[in-house]
Parts: sequence; C-alpha cells; structure tokens
Amino acid sequence: MVDEAVRLFIMIVMIRQDIYIEAYKWRVTVYYAVTKMYCAEIMEDLYAIGCRGSNLDTAYENLREGKTDTGLTYSNYDSRETVMVIARTSTPAQFLNSYDHERKHLEAHIADAYNLDPWGEEVAYLCGEIGQLLYPVSRKFMCECCKSKKNV
Repeated sequence: MVDEAVRLFIMIVMIRQDIYIEAYKWRVTVYYAVTKMYCAEIMEDLYAIGCRGSNLDTAYENLREGKTDTGLTYSNYDSRETVMVIARTSTPAQFLNSYDHERKHLEAHIADAYNLDPWGEEVAYLCGEIGQLLYPVSRKFMCECCKSKKNV
C-alpha cells in the first residue's frame, strides 16, 4: 500500500528539465506533468523570459484551468529562451501527442529566429537534437511500464 501511495505521489509531481541547444545558443525550460498547482511558478518563468500581454494572459488561462492533455510553448527570439509546458496526460499516446506538438512549436520558433528552411535538413537535425536532449525525462512518460516506476 505504501509503494502504491509513493507511485501515485510521484506521478503527480511536476518535473522541470533545463536543456541548452548549443548550435543555436538556445535555452529551454520544459515542465512535464503540469497541473494548475504549478501555475504561479510557470507564470514567473514566462514573465522572466519576456512573455507579456495577450500571450501571458492566454498562458495564465490555460494553466489556471489545469486541463490534462494540453500544453504551451512560448519563446523569446531575442534572448533565445523558451518555456515549454506539457500538462498531465491521460495516456502515454496522449503524452506523445502533446510532446510532439510542443516540440514542433519549439523547432518552428528556432527555425523562424534563424531563418531556416522548415523543410530543410538543418531543421530535421534540429528536431533530432531536441528529441535527444529531452529523452532522459520524456521517456518516462511514453509507456505504462516506465510511467509506473518509482523513478518517474
């Protein structure tokens, strides 16, 4: 019974991952398993990287609702910083959907900032690099057996 309680507690704790994409000098903070309980912390990070106005308002509304299977990605092109949020998800497949969706926004932001061809090889390599950098954490959400382990 204690093991089950620990497993459930761990599954509802948000995980923060900081990555750096060296080739583009781009910092990314990723939040996984987000619930509305973490709204204030994420709002502070969004504000710190320059998110303002309607973007900040929209992010607040989305985070405050605390819905599962959602996310958001905001980037400041000038400072080369991104905050990416993946809410708690209902299934591993839904995690992959949300993860891919938000990762695609990150790729698009970097490609836009650097004027990269969205269909070119450089963006394809960027996609792979981002995937590898996120893998140590994201893998824990991609299958039921990994999601159920205590180290999530």
